Amino acid sequence: MIAKKINGFIGLTRLDKPIGIYLLLWPALIALLISTEASINYSFVIIIVAGSILVRSTGCVINDIFDMEFDKKVERTKNRPLASGQLSKREAYFIFFLLSLFSLLLASSLERQAQLVCLFFAIFIISYPLTKRFLKIPQIFLGLTFGSSIPIVFSMNEKLLDTSMWILYLANFFWIVAYDSFYAMSDYDDDKKLGVNSSITYWEQKSQNYIILFQSFSLLSFMFLGYLNDLGFIWYLAVFFALLLFYYQHSISRNNEHLKAFKNNNFIGLLFLLALLIEKYNIFI
Repeated sequence: MIAKKINGFIGLTRLDKPIGIYLLLWPALIALLISTEASINYSFVIIIVAGSILVRSTGCVINDIFDMEFDKKVERTKNRPLASGQLSKREAYFIFFLLSLFSLLLASSLERQAQLVCLFFAIFIISYPLTKRFLKIPQIFLGLTFGSSIPIVFSMNEKLLDTSMWILYLANFFWIVAYDSFYAMSDYDDDKKLGVNSSITYWEQKSQNYIILFQSFSLLSFMFLGYLNDLGFIWYLAVFFALLLFYYQHSISRNNEHLKAFKNNNFIGLLFLLALLIEKYNIFI
């Protein structure tokens, strides 16, 4: 029984599928490096890593609570702990409140401005699962929500209104809409049948073109971020390799490997993080 509940907890929080943590973590660390002028505050690194795990896990739990009835009818999600009955709704709410408490405790270690930014985006995180009911392209709201780590980190360094923050947030926003649209492709048939909104059910046959458009806006924003921060050759080389990875994602998506295309974005974030470490701190050189 205990082993079953532990497995249910892991499945509910997706700790066995860390791709979501990575996609939250890499932009947050990039934000830390961009907003830090001198040496890195390693206590911030610990907070960012812990926060990425907690926030992503909390978001997954509230998503499954709201979407339990939908998940039962979707092939990819029907075996999730709530949908399959492995965990009860009461247990899921307990886990949600526990993770929320830990997140609040972590936020309490920050300065007031950062705390307020955290609370502001907490509303977005809780609201996102509901947007699939009434927004034609809920990925737009997800882009605003999942990029929350960037303004939070900039506010930790007291640079909330910095131009680089807005450009990085914009780059991440375009990138999120693009990669979550690959993710949505795997559920197209079920979403269409159930009437669940997504960018793919809205864009239909033009989906690949729109994903390319959002990826292009993202790369242009990353290039502008490099210009604003006087970054050099390595950063723009990362932009070029990101372009190649985007091309690869489309090629495998056309072979119906949509989830593989989505997961490949882990390397995009890691690529820009490593490029920034080389540019600013000469790490690996």
